[in-house]
Amino acid sequence: MAPIQTGGDVAAYAAARFRFGARPAPAPRDVGLCALLIWMLLECGHIAHAIAEAQTGAWTAFATSGVILLSAFVSSIAGFAFAAVAGSAFAHLDVDPLRAVQTMVVCSIATQFYAVWRIRQSIRWATLWPMVAAGAATIPGGVWLLLHSDGINYALAFGAFLVLYGSYLAVRRDARVVQGNAWCDAAAGALGGITGGLAGFPGPFVTLWCSLRGWDNARQRAIYQPYILAMQIVTLGCLRCQAPLRVDVAQNLRFVPFALFGAIGGFALFRRMTTRQFHLCISVLLVVSGAALIVRAA
Repeated sequence: MAPIQTGGDVAAYAAARFRFGARPAPAPRDVGLCALLIWMLLECGHIAHAIAEAQTGAWTAFATSGVILLSAFVSSIAGFAFAAVAGSAFAHLDVDPLRAVQTMVVCSIATQFYAVWRIRQSIRWATLWPMVAAGAATIPGGVWLLLHSDGINYALAFGAFLVLYGSYLAVRRDARVVQGNAWCDAAAGALGGITGGLAGFPGPFVTLWCSLRGWDNARQRAIYQPYILAMQIVTLGCLRCQAPLRVDVAQNLRFVPFALFGAIGGFALFRRMTTRQFHLCISVLLVVSGAALIVRAA
């Protein structure tokens, strides 16, 4: 009969097992990062193979993956402007506007899912619901404008407004706080729905509104990031309904791992920023967003 083990014997046995090869189970986060890395490497291999065989669009796919990675990193620092940064690059790559909006929406959904999950405990639904409801109501109109108009005058005017207002935020000394209500929240959300459907860019108006409220960086992101995620999902659904023959979501999934890696890096940098640095970052990205819209319209 085996001797009865005491608590000390069990502890010593467990320690010996750990020293001689037994290891704790990997954390879910580490498993997720490894899976994401494998996915990205596979997509890199597919793109490299297409380039080696001189397939049509191979170099465009290579450039698009780089644009998505950089745009996700830059935009995830402040939580918005992914479409502005990526859209200006796509304009230079001569990508079809509908295809560009579709790619940006799919990748933006992926990055916003990651960010919203990280800040899920800070989300305040009472402020968020009026914005989401109003934005969802106006997105179909924005998608209709995307499919039936060039939107050049809108892009130029809105781009100039963002450049001027972003510059003002960067140089102002006193932060004037504006008191809001549900109707003002809904108005900001409705305007964001139009820009989201038209350019895949729903964030500027809600971001501006959050900055006027004088909230800190965590509370601002807890409002406009879930809003952007909801608007991008609605935009994708509207594109499927209004242009079903021209929308192929699966083709754009290959760029998602690049977007997620960029988002992880940008969010890690955000966690190390002060409120002042965050507000300055928002100002810079508003200026970049406006300049990007002007470049796309030119």
